[in-house]
Amino acid sequence: MRPSFRHALALASLFLCPAGVFPVAAGAESPPPSPEKIVEAGPAAISTRLEIFGRDLERLRRFMGAPRAGELDIGIHGALPRDLYFQTLTLWQKTDRLSFEVMRIHSTPLQPAPGDIGQQDILLGLEDATRILRQVLQELRIPSTAEPPPEPKVPADPFTAIVYLNRQLNLLLERHIGPSDVYMEITLAIGYSARILSRYPESDRIPAEPPFEPDKQPGDVYRRLIECLRSIARIFDQLGLPVLRIDPGRTDPDSLQPSDVYLVAAMIVSQLDFLHKFLDIAKAPPQPIYPGYRFPAHSYQRAGILQSQLTQLERFLATDQAALAKTRHDIPAPAP
Repeated sequence: MRPSFRHALALASLFLCPAGVFPVAAGAESPPPSPEKIVEAGPAAISTRLEIFGRDLERLRRFMGAPRAGELDIGIHGALPRDLYFQTLTLWQKTDRLSFEVMRIHSTPLQPAPGDIGQQDILLGLEDATRILRQVLQELRIPSTAEPPPEPKVPADPFTAIVYLNRQLNLLLERHIGPSDVYMEITLAIGYSARILSRYPESDRIPAEPPFEPDKQPGDVYRRLIECLRSIARIFDQLGLPVLRIDPGRTDPDSLQPSDVYLVAAMIVSQLDFLHKFLDIAKAPPQPIYPGYRFPAHSYQRAGILQSQLTQLERFLATDQAALAKTRHDIPAPAP
């Protein structure tokens, strides 16, 4: 659960105080000023926070002499708070990894929101990521200047913007998001699916792994995960729930890196987390532990387990009268 006292303060002021909450390395300078206060949570506030984070990230990119991330459509478009929130979690995790690489400091991990995810949860995650990033800027003695840095090429759409910032931040990490990270995120998705399948005694909660196929590339894992997302979309359609849009037609799988595939895996976790809560399943799956060195072929094999689970869920939920009745009760009918 999220720390209640810290988040009560955060919800009251909509920004996190950097002093006295998280550890600072011995001998480090005083914490940097907190990110600019944003008065109200909403789409405009989220866009403003993304712009602030993007400007700080651009200063760091130029200082490090790192390349600028190219544009890439990963084939997923989401406007729902849960979709933005899980991409924000990914951004926070990468910023925290950067902090550890530069300062040997980890911050208290953000936890998925226990209830319905709202825009305030997205904003809090972005503000905390900005706080961590500014500590890195101070550690590297990158000065604040009166003149803003060149505008980062951040798209206006919040979801696309967070995806872009995630890709840019990955280029600044010494240890990039790799196949082992993708493997862990798929493992988390498998945990969610197993919890949901526990509703059905006749289900095979953890199917056997499909045969291992060597020589797989990130694009192969991407294609299998897109099929998993399509399966989830069909489940949501059965239940009458809103779901993200999937359109990989403009995506070149051969150009994808593991960090791009990780973003797709995070979207699967986002959808399953929502379904998990919607079905009132109390016990969340455990967080996966580092599995050791893994390759795309391992993630591809792991995604095969997830595919089998989701095929079962499609079948069971199509006739789950309790779930269908809950949807009819909780989701208002469209206006005539």
